[in-house]
Amino acid sequence: MKKLNKLFAVLLVFIMALTVTGCGKKDENYSLVGVWEYADKENGISAVYDLNDKGTGTYTMTVGENTVVYELKYEVQNNHLLITFVNNDIFSEDDVFDSEFRFKDANSFIVKDSTGAELEFVKK
Repeated sequence: MKKLNKLFAVLLVFIMALTVTGCGKKDENYSLVGVWEYADKENGISAVYDLNDKGTGTYTMTVGENTVVYELKYEVQNNHLLITFVNNDIFSEDDVFDSEFRFKDANSFIVKDSTGAELEFVKK
């Protein structure tokens, strides 16, 4: 189980690293509150943010048949989603993951990875 947790941690850091660079205009009418899903069906990977209006939520990552759920705190600053994972054995609460994003519309937002590929999270 410890080996599986380390695998999830590495994959989580990989996905978060992909989302570090991005661009776009901020739209004050849209909110990140809700459930958002990224799915890479070809590779069997999905990620789900469940964000509430109190700045907390969960991040669920599925790779094949394996799923892990992390509790989180978040803050939005100038199109940056700042996430801290809490109550886990993998990440320190001092670790803040900074992902720049832009809304595509009210039902999806885009993050751009370091290679220029765009990852789309869709509201569920």
